[in-house]
Amino acid sequence: MHTKRNQALTMHPLFFDPIYRTAYREEKDGKTALKYRDDIWGVRLEDNGDVTFTMHAPSAETVEVAGVGGSMGRERIALERDGEGNFSKTVSGIAPGFHYHFWYVDGVQVANPVAPVAYGCFGATNFFEVPGEGEDFWFLKDVPHGDVQIRTYVSGVNGHVKKCYVYTPPSYDREPGRKYPVLYVQHGVGEDETGWIWNGKLNFILDNLIAEGKAREMIVVMCCGYAFLKDEDPVFFPGDFGREIAENVIPFIEDHYRTAKGRSNRAMAGLSLGSAQATQFVARFQELFAHLGVFSGMRDQEAEEILSRHEEYPMETVLMTAGAGEKGLDQAQKAYTDRFRALGVAGGQRCYPGYHEWHVWRASLRDFAELIFRGGAQAQTGSGTGEADFTYQEAPLDTEQMDRQTFAEHILMFDPIYKGLVHAFDENGRPAGKYKDEHCGAEVVDAAEGKFRFWIRAKGAKTVEADIWGMGCFALEPAEEDWWTCEVRGIEKGFHYYGVKVNGVDVLDGNAPVGYGGFRAINYLEMPEEDFEEYRIRQNPHGTVHLNYYRSEETGRTKLCYVYTPASYEKEPDRRYPVLYLQHGGGENEAGWIWQGKLANLADNLIAAGRMEEMIVVMGTGYAFPDSGAYHPAMSAFTEELVSSGIPFIDRTYRTIPDKEHRAMAGLSMGGMQTQRCVFAHPELFRWAGIFSGGLTIRDEEADYSAILLDPEEFSRRFAMLFVACGTQEWSYESTKENEEAVLAAGVPIVTFEGYGYHDWTFWRHCAKDFLPRLFR
Repeated sequence: MHTKRNQALTMHPLFFDPIYRTAYREEKDGKTALKYRDDIWGVRLEDNGDVTFTMHAPSAETVEVAGVGGSMGRERIALERDGEGNFSKTVSGIAPGFHYHFWYVDGVQVANPVAPVAYGCFGATNFFEVPGEGEDFWFLKDVPHGDVQIRTYVSGVNGHVKKCYVYTPPSYDREPGRKYPVLYVQHGVGEDETGWIWNGKLNFILDNLIAEGKAREMIVVMCCGYAFLKDEDPVFFPGDFGREIAENVIPFIEDHYRTAKGRSNRAMAGLSLGSAQATQFVARFQELFAHLGVFSGMRDQEAEEILSRHEEYPMETVLMTAGAGEKGLDQAQKAYTDRFRALGVAGGQRCYPGYHEWHVWRASLRDFAELIFRGGAQAQTGSGTGEADFTYQEAPLDTEQMDRQTFAEHILMFDPIYKGLVHAFDENGRPAGKYKDEHCGAEVVDAAEGKFRFWIRAKGAKTVEADIWGMGCFALEPAEEDWWTCEVRGIEKGFHYYGVKVNGVDVLDGNAPVGYGGFRAINYLEMPEEDFEEYRIRQNPHGTVHLNYYRSEETGRTKLCYVYTPASYEKEPDRRYPVLYLQHGGGENEAGWIWQGKLANLADNLIAAGRMEEMIVVMGTGYAFPDSGAYHPAMSAFTEELVSSGIPFIDRTYRTIPDKEHRAMAGLSMGGMQTQRCVFAHPELFRWAGIFSGGLTIRDEEADYSAILLDPEEFSRRFAMLFVACGTQEWSYESTKENEEAVLAAGVPIVTFEGYGYHDWTFWRHCAKDFLPRLFR
């Protein structure tokens, strides 16, 4: 995983372009400077294809790593201790592919917080990639990229707010009169809506196929396939997700996107559990789908139903695939695909090197995408289908349910389920497992008393602790089965990062919300703030969160930015919008404002209440380290990158108002420092700025801003607003307050904000709530 390798090999949900660096304070000549140094790579792919595993575990006796089966196997690999408290080993001969794996500290199964993490096996699970020789169809390439959007809808089955990921092809925004076919593709058991993007690299596969002319341009929809009802005890299928697809998802997509009508323009596919769901849905709704992709699965009864109605609802494509290691599955599938092919249906059966794993499913998707939507012009436009329009109608939601989801949502799973699977088979040998409930890692017991209970699964551990940042470590005690637990009182309202220690080693709890903080994967908990309504999920018109990629002129690397567009953006195609560039702090990254900061919730609710101007909000990663080493030791080269690459990309891609009167920048901590540096250096670009916990600087060793901050006339020429916020419990409060008073005493009308708050997301959410309504007024 060296930085010169394709970025598809190193990306993961918590950090698209990991830096594997950490910050430290350097004391020199009586002054303190913040700098970066290299940090541990939990897993690193070497140039010769070997894999190096590393974990910092000074208190451990042994550290091991093992796959979950499949191409890597389950045999544990013992790592070797060095003199600095690290356990490490370089391993040869691991087969190409995507590999989930577990770490073992003194025999206790854990997750490594400095190795890539995805959602798998019903929780946060480590993984790594080994590329196959000459296999790059899922790589990030220099081709036009489609847009990946995170959309919000309501399930009429269980009354939950749901998120789906939607891929739109590169031409979608350039050709507003064009309609597109739609592929609905499902994940497997133990995974969720994030899987096909982060593990499957679906958007890169489609980008590359479309650029090469091998696939039709299409919309792709990826949903969370769980529709559990309260107290339901389903067998295999997790609730009636088929009804959710038919009654909620398809109407939502057809109501919000330019979709071509008719079953010829609609495909359903899935892997493992998703393959069974796909087969079941097509059998149940044959009037809706003419294309079926079955990856690593087989459902006899439903396949027979589809065949029996072929004359009434002819299938156009049926592709069934399996890994070569899935014994006998290929032959079972072929028995059916031969019958479909005899009826003139495209597809057949295909087998790939591997087992029940993601590199098999990527190849499956590639081949399926090449086959579908190959009908004539009528099929592509959807004309003459006679199909009625779908209407998306949202049922009213229970406020208590929306609140539960507000405090549970995180980047790896929007609507978390805490389940395990009891493996079983029915009388026909088909999977018929049942779901068992498991504990959430951190549960609110009594919000009024600030009472939380931790549950951590750590079979065989000697000690387990929860380290709540700012509060200290709390020892857990053995409880039921393999679980450890404790209750903690007095947790203040708001957001709290916490670490987990097993036998004194920092690990990650896969059964609790996860974010990126402190330069690593870290768990967090939410103690509800009863009087803070704006950050909660509410049934207002929802904006869209986009995942966009652009090229950095400074580093030569592709960067990911999250972009929020308000609900009106797609409904008013001739309208242009102001833009806010909103930055994270040191140790965090581009995902922070969406998941920890709840920016989309805040914007949705403030806009719906008429308290905030509708705007585009751009959240990019604030790290930019050129190979030349020419960058600011604390803030990197991000401010230069934003000006040369980020802003031009956003202005090309979105309907912005591209002038300084309609452009703002703000940030927290490091992002606040970057904001002051950038907006003062580029008065031609920005008229609005916000510094949250970044420390207002009048002059220091690097810059002198006194000619602006102490001169009311010059300030008014430069700024429409400068907003400065600092929590009263922050270490920089006194110095920030002193500078604010000096600026105000000079007659410069900066806007100040303070409150009882630490250097944390609780305070920064309140900053955003006060700042956003002031912009562009």
